[in-house]
Amino acid sequence: MKTNFYYSTAAATAALMLVSCGPQLELATVPMSSAAPSRTDGSLAGNVHSQVNSHRGAIGKSSLPRHAGLDRLAQQHSEFMVRNRGKIEGGLTHYGFEERAMAAQRLMGMSNVAENIATCSGSFSSPSSTLVGAWKNSAGHAKNMKSNWDVTGVGVAVAPDGTVFATQIFASQSHSHMAMTDRMRQF
Repeated sequence: MKTNFYYSTAAATAALMLVSCGPQLELATVPMSSAAPSRTDGSLAGNVHSQVNSHRGAIGKSSLPRHAGLDRLAQQHSEFMVRNRGKIEGGLTHYGFEERAMAAQRLMGMSNVAENIATCSGSFSSPSSTLVGAWKNSAGHAKNMKSNWDVTGVGVAVAPDGTVFATQIFASQSHSHMAMTDRMRQF
């Protein structure tokens, strides 16, 4: 799901036209901590991040550092899926991806953005292994994991029944002069 500004703008416009036809989803803002996430906290999100980086290392790719802003976007989306799972078949959706990609591009200076989502339920010895394993076995998700990125963000939410929803956002940081000029125009 690599995207650039022009494709994401067109996709966002198309998505806005389709919103009125879809289910009425809850779009509440989720307050998030502004603190940078701990990289060694042993959390489920940390385990997903670690396993994706292990997979990348096994195929000769560099590890991706977590980006606090992308972590917040990913966490918000995972929590959105938990809140709206009865309104979405299977509970998984990339709904709002265009907005997340545009926020990453405009507010965080990212040039390309992709997203993996997954869910698992039941008794698994390692939910993070199950989630990452599902991504490895999906051509599009596997491509996102092995592509050349600069940073990533991971968010995980657990429903009251124990079902786990995960979102991982991959991005490349834009170092172009025009990207900096565009960001400065926002102020």
